[in-house]
Amino acid sequence: MKNNKLVFLKSLLKELTTPAYGCTEIGIVAYACAAAAKNLKSAITKADIYVSPFIYRNDANVGVPHMGKIGIEAIAAAGFVVKNPRNKLSVLSKISKTQCEQAKAMGNKKIIKVHVELHCDPVFVKVIAVDKNNNTCEVLIEGQHDVIRRIKFNNTILEQNQSMGKQQAGKYKFNVNEISLADIYHCVHTIKLNELKFLEKGVEMNHKVKQHGMDNKDHFTEATHKTVSTTWEDKVILLTTAAISSRMLGCPLPVMASSDSGDHGLTVNLPQHIYHTSENTSELLMYQAIAFANLITWKIKKNIGSLSAYCGSVVAAATATVCGIAWQKEFNLKQINDLINFCICAFAGVLCDGAKLSCSWKVQSALLTGFQALRLVEKNSCLPDNEGIVNKDAFESIKHLGNLSKAIKDQTNNELVSIIEANIENQKR
Repeated sequence: MKNNKLVFLKSLLKELTTPAYGCTEIGIVAYACAAAAKNLKSAITKADIYVSPFIYRNDANVGVPHMGKIGIEAIAAAGFVVKNPRNKLSVLSKISKTQCEQAKAMGNKKIIKVHVELHCDPVFVKVIAVDKNNNTCEVLIEGQHDVIRRIKFNNTILEQNQSMGKQQAGKYKFNVNEISLADIYHCVHTIKLNELKFLEKGVEMNHKVKQHGMDNKDHFTEATHKTVSTTWEDKVILLTTAAISSRMLGCPLPVMASSDSGDHGLTVNLPQHIYHTSENTSELLMYQAIAFANLITWKIKKNIGSLSAYCGSVVAAATATVCGIAWQKEFNLKQINDLINFCICAFAGVLCDGAKLSCSWKVQSALLTGFQALRLVEKNSCLPDNEGIVNKDAFESIKHLGNLSKAIKDQTNNELVSIIEANIENQKR
């Protein structure tokens, strides 16, 4: 493997495994609102929040850390009350009980209106807020979750950032499709334990969220608990379910994300540690498995899109975490290739219908299917080559999946917005 690809992938791994606080799409709305409130200074009397269908679906039913309340209006109100955008996507991590009450009171005034913009970048939030002195502040975030593109105050531009996209992975830059499965496989084999110790803090974060979920079981986690045994597979299912459910209900703890998603991070990283402790694998194998799974998640997410019609936690993260466990089982390159194809074949139709409690059920279902795929590959089984979207080279299968994702993206998400809006109206009755 060329050394420059090795440097790229090692650097990329550090960028992929960053802390996240609350649902990522909660953070982007709160961040924009906090920036607007900071510039206005006086009390806000009216606010219009414009979001893409992708942001809307992920914020409509998700729990807000510390508040428990769901919905974009609650998220926006919390951002306006905090007023400090310095922490960007973690802007709500320091919200106080008093601020929570203030945000709830602001939400009850019905001064915040949410609008869905159908023709925009998937990552799109625009806030237009008016204060009691009739000053107006507009904040735009577009293309990248944590970068404000423009701030306007009374039609005067205060800040403008035209740069799009992250400067990624150090000195060397590679297009995602220039990186093969063999590149990732051989790269991870070269990484030593001391080079992976930076992942330890993230493992600890995710363990705390998992424990929070077990200590505060929702009805679904409780029901899952009653159905499992003591096998490593059942432990992975139960504890991953507990962690994701807890986060979707507003767990006030950070997680180690993967490819900009906290749920992906829990799905990708928790099972590796659970399998390691259950089956007594080496620490090196466990950390290499985390690295491998995060890089596979990146490969799939870059093809289907950061925000897509597909459920990234299933299509990308569940596929990747099964590959991580295969790594700890010391599968060879062909076996992992066959395993990815099994997962892509099974998960290709799983749509994202927003961040919410039932995301944990989707991941649970995917893990069950993935574990069956592991058993099939261990028995030297594989899918037929070049059938449907499955190619002999699993990374070609991923490219086909990406093409499908792009083809169905807008129409699918627009329809989902209509469904979610109708369900929210039904809840109010």
